[in-house]
Amino acid sequence: MSNKHQSPKVNIFIKSCGRTDTVLLAVCLAFYLSFPIFDGPVWCRDSLSYASMNISREPIYPLFLALMRVRQGTEISKAGMMTAVIVQSLIAGFTTWYAGYMISKTKNRSRILQIATIVFQFAVSLLCRFAAVRSSVYTDCIMTEGLCFSLFVLFIIELYLSVITDRNRHTAAALFLSFLLISTRAQMLITLIIMSLVFGWYYMIQNRKIKKFFVLILLILSLLPTGKLLDRTYHYAVRGAWIEHCHDSMGLLCVLLYTSDMEKDQELFKDETLKTLYLAIMEQAKQNQILYDDAGQGWLPLSEHFADSYDAIGYGIINPVVEGYVSEHFTYSEVESALKYDEICDQMIRTLLHQKRGPLLQVWFYNILRGFVNSIARATNLLSLYSLAAYLSVGAMALYLLMQKKKLQDICCQISGTTEYENRIEQIERSLTFLFIVIIAIIVNSLAVGVTIFTQPRYMLYNMGLFYTAVSMVLYDIYLCKSYS
Repeated sequence: MSNKHQSPKVNIFIKSCGRTDTVLLAVCLAFYLSFPIFDGPVWCRDSLSYASMNISREPIYPLFLALMRVRQGTEISKAGMMTAVIVQSLIAGFTTWYAGYMISKTKNRSRILQIATIVFQFAVSLLCRFAAVRSSVYTDCIMTEGLCFSLFVLFIIELYLSVITDRNRHTAAALFLSFLLISTRAQMLITLIIMSLVFGWYYMIQNRKIKKFFVLILLILSLLPTGKLLDRTYHYAVRGAWIEHCHDSMGLLCVLLYTSDMEKDQELFKDETLKTLYLAIMEQAKQNQILYDDAGQGWLPLSEHFADSYDAIGYGIINPVVEGYVSEHFTYSEVESALKYDEICDQMIRTLLHQKRGPLLQVWFYNILRGFVNSIARATNLLSLYSLAAYLSVGAMALYLLMQKKKLQDICCQISGTTEYENRIEQIERSLTFLFIVIIAIIVNSLAVGVTIFTQPRYMLYNMGLFYTAVSMVLYDIYLCKSYS
C-alpha cells in the first residue's frame, strides 16, 4: 500500500516511530559521551603499549590510536586521548542503539524490548563506573576493550540477523566484524568458533544446507590467514620485519607455572638454560606466595588467588627474568629479542605440559566456572548462586518455549488460516535463536579464556548485556504465549 492511501493515523504512527528512534539514538550517544566529558579519558596500565605500537600488540587498536594522534613523537597527547575516547563513545552509543533497534525490528517492533536492550547495555557501563573497583567505563579507557565491546555486540547482532534472515549482507557484516575483532585482540578468535558452531547448528543440523555451511566455513577459515597478513603487513610497516605480534605465549606459561611443582617439575627440563630460568621464576613466585599451593580452599578462593597471581607471575617475574636473560646474553634488535623471548616461553610450555595434571585441571575448571559467573554477574558466593539459578531458569524458560512452539505447530497442521500462529512460531524461533547464540558465546569465551588467561570481568563482560537482552526476549514470548492460552 502506498503512503498516499494510508490513513492519517498510520502516517502519524510511522512518523512517531521515526522520531522515537531518533530520540533513542540521541539518548544513547549522550549517555556514552557523558563519561569522557565528565571523567575525561582514562590511561590504563596497558595503554602505553598500544600507543607506542609495542611489538606484542595486534594492529587495529594501535593504528586507531595513531589515527587519533594519541602519541606525538615520544609524548602522549591529551587532546588525542580525548578524541579517541569520544570516538569510542560514539561507536558505543550507535552500537547500543542499533542493537535495540534491530531487536525491536525482528520482534514485531516491540518498544519494550528495544528499550530493555538499551538499558541492559547502559547497566553494564554503569556497573563498571560505579560498582567495580576500576571506577571507569571501558569506552572511556585507552585500551582494546574501548572498541572491542562495541564491535562484539555488533558482531552478535549481525550473526543473529544472518541466521534469521539468511541474507548475505548480514553474514558479510559478521565476518568483517570478526576480522576487525581478531585483529584488535587475540581473545576475539572466539568469534570464529562462535560462527562455526552457530552456522553448523542452523545450516548443517536444522536446515540441511550443507553446501552453504561448507562455503561459510571456508570463509571463516580464510579470516585466519587474512588476519595474519594484516598483522605482518602492519609490523613490516612499523618496524621493517615480516612478523606477527609477539608474546602471546606468556599467557599459557603463567597458568602452567602457577600449578607447577618446582621440586618435581625441574626434572622435566633437559636444557640447563631453560631449567635455570624456570627455577629463577619459580623461586620468586614461591617467595611471593603466588603459586597454587599458596591458594585458599574452595573454588572461589582458588580462582581469585589465581587471578591475582596471573599478572604478578607474567609481568612481574617472567618478563624481567626472560627478557633480562636475552639482553644479557645476546646483542639483539627489538624484533630478534621478541622472537627469542617467544622461543624460550614456547619451550617452557612444551616442557611444563608434562607436569602432574591434577592441579592444572582443577585451576582450569575453577577458572572456567568463574568465567561463567563473571559473564552475567560477579564472582562472589551469593552471586555465584544467583548465576547458577539464572542459567537454570533460562534453560527452563527455553524448554517451555520449545514446548509452546510444538503446540503451535500442531495447531497449524490441524487447521487452516493460521497466520497468527505462524507469526508466533517465528517470534519464538527468533528469541530462541538469539538466546542460543549468546549462550554459545558465553560458553566459548569462558572455555577459551579459562584455559589460556584468567577470567576477570574485563575479559568476560562482552556477553552480559546481551544475555539479559536474550532473557527479556524469552520472557516477552512467554507472556504472549500465556495471553494466547
